[in-house]
Amino acid sequence: MCILLQLKAAQKFGDKFSYCLVDHLSPSNVVNFLIFGEVSSSPLPKIQYTELILGIANPYYAVNVSGISVNGTMPDIPSNIWDVKAGGGVLIDSGSSLTFLVKPEYDRVIAAFQSSLSKFKRLNLDHGPEYCFESAGFEESQMPKLVIHFADGAKLEPPVKSYVIDDAEGVKCLGFTSTGWPGISVIGNIMQQNHLWEFDLLNGNLGFAPSTCIF
Repeated sequence: MCILLQLKAAQKFGDKFSYCLVDHLSPSNVVNFLIFGEVSSSPLPKIQYTELILGIANPYYAVNVSGISVNGTMPDIPSNIWDVKAGGGVLIDSGSSLTFLVKPEYDRVIAAFQSSLSKFKRLNLDHGPEYCFESAGFEESQMPKLVIHFADGAKLEPPVKSYVIDDAEGVKCLGFTSTGWPGISVIGNIMQQNHLWEFDLLNGNLGFAPSTCIF
């Protein structure tokens, strides 16, 4: 559903809607869901809330990110890259599959993965993500932990399969692609998978929590 239709529908249900995205490789009988209004009974004790920035990047939803850490280390990324009022910022978008990072941010995040990926042969593909490799011998436990930090303290800690993704038989890719700077970064739907996302447009809050998407 496009964002403008989401907004119109949400206005009829208290300016709230939620969606939950399952693993993009899930079998066909496992589906995403979208709910307008309150989630009637939320089994999500670990839900976190962060500011939802409205009215700046219309019709999209912006969030206030302060950094991305890889294995507990925050790459040195200029603060204006995160500032939606200074030509940067971050959107959360269920319509984009990959996560888009502006070039200075992309380069630093990819560099933080280099030591973990050095044993794998890098591949040059003509589509999709920019950093792909032969996955023979790959184990998720070998990959560093990635965390997206929000300015008010919330943390998105996606599973490895949300940022090291399957591309083809024997091929995996980092689920990021670069975009120009100045510009806006985008948290795509693969990075959002296996989470419930709760949009409160009236109060400018975004809630999120790990979820199986089965209610």
